[in-house]
Amino acid sequence: MTKINPLDQPEIRLLIAEHLKKPDLLRCLRVCWSWHDTFLPLIWENVSVGKSSWAQPSPYQDSVTPEVLRSHNHLIKDLHIVDWSGKYPLAFPRIQILDFHHNNGGAPSAAKCLAPLIRLNQSLVKLHLWDFGNGIDHQVWKVLLKLPHLRELSLGRSIIQEDDTVRFWTICENLESLLLERVSFPKGTTPHDLMCFRNIRKLQLYRADGMKVEGQFRFISACPNLEDLAWSYFLTVHSAGGLEDNKVVVDHYFVEFAKEVGRKRWPRLASLKMDGQWSEKDTCLIIEGMQRVKKIDLGYRFGPLAFQALQRHFNNLVELEVKTNSEVASKLLQNIMCSCPALKKLQGGSVLAKDVVEGKPWVCLSLESLSICFIFSNTERHLQPLIFECLAKLTRLEQLYSGAVGTHFQEKYQFRLQFRLQSGLDALSGLWRMVSFSVCDYEFLGEDELRWMLVHWKELISITANMDIDDLTRTELENLFKSRGIKLWRYSI
Repeated sequence: MTKINPLDQPEIRLLIAEHLKKPDLLRCLRVCWSWHDTFLPLIWENVSVGKSSWAQPSPYQDSVTPEVLRSHNHLIKDLHIVDWSGKYPLAFPRIQILDFHHNNGGAPSAAKCLAPLIRLNQSLVKLHLWDFGNGIDHQVWKVLLKLPHLRELSLGRSIIQEDDTVRFWTICENLESLLLERVSFPKGTTPHDLMCFRNIRKLQLYRADGMKVEGQFRFISACPNLEDLAWSYFLTVHSAGGLEDNKVVVDHYFVEFAKEVGRKRWPRLASLKMDGQWSEKDTCLIIEGMQRVKKIDLGYRFGPLAFQALQRHFNNLVELEVKTNSEVASKLLQNIMCSCPALKKLQGGSVLAKDVVEGKPWVCLSLESLSICFIFSNTERHLQPLIFECLAKLTRLEQLYSGAVGTHFQEKYQFRLQFRLQSGLDALSGLWRMVSFSVCDYEFLGEDELRWMLVHWKELISITANMDIDDLTRTELENLFKSRGIKLWRYSI
């Protein structure tokens, strides 16, 4: 009877590939021709062309020549570009995602290439345009109007010119997701009263200059099927002088938003992130008006009333962000970690170690990202190993950030959890999924701790911390980490 090697089956190899990084996929190409045929399309699915001078080290650093790109263009689904050049091919038969950075002040020809590039790739579903500080070319908007499958648009650090605003709003009618970050519109821009954006499920407004808060509120109100909303409004000054809106007007519309949520204007809304100056009462109105809460940023408006309103959503809560620092908030955060089994991301302020030790066991064992500062009084530092034991149970953790002590606690609780081996760090050896680890700028890591992390956290990509070591050893460690593909970030002192 002939034995079959499971690795000879393409389906098995594809399952294995889901757990491999790009360097590992490249090694798989060299095993044999059948492996080469399996893994080559996976390597070319995501490609980057060009390098940004301002970007941190990232996956977008592949060195791809025009000739190589041309020979593999049929495999590319996700293309990231920093300043395009006419040397490269324009057509990609399978492309679905295009991320185009013009880099403000880059070659004018790069911006002119964008419209032909989009015109030749009608399969595009997601388009991200960044750094068009001199305005996005009129031809781009005309081409986008005819793009049949476009469902997601992101614009950042760019200008939309007056002649293109009608085209922009028309394009938005067919989108499912829209992100605007530091985008400038002509003064007074607002959608037409009769427009309705029924398809938009996800909307992120991070500073849309020229569009007053009333116009932004009207836009949000015209998206009845919103499921995910992020809204940050900045008081901006026009070149002609004067604020677009005053603070009273802004606060009025944020409170109006809270009331509209309470009236169930957006029945599908399940994810909300907002910056506003409303009261905790308004926060409760928002939470109670949402039929289901999966992700929410409560900012500084988190207290007993908000906690009580949130309780009915605990089983569904996936992401929570709060910035409140108080002894009451510490107990509430501890209770959340004991009550939210689906929680994957938690960003909070300071939590008293005694609240954790005296509280119920954590049930949020699916946590992937945690940002919290565990603090101790002078007589409680012996509790550190117990906190590490609690953290050790979060075996799915990929990101861990230990922040600074809130000013409310600094007099009474002066000590943070020390990520040192003598304090119990070794208990975290089972957190093998750890990708990113950070401590605050006045926390220091020693050589032993850094070498320990290198051994036990095999998936690490970055560590952010100051180092309690001499310059020679620090340089040696930085080179060692760099050779493993790990970035060692230091704070400026």
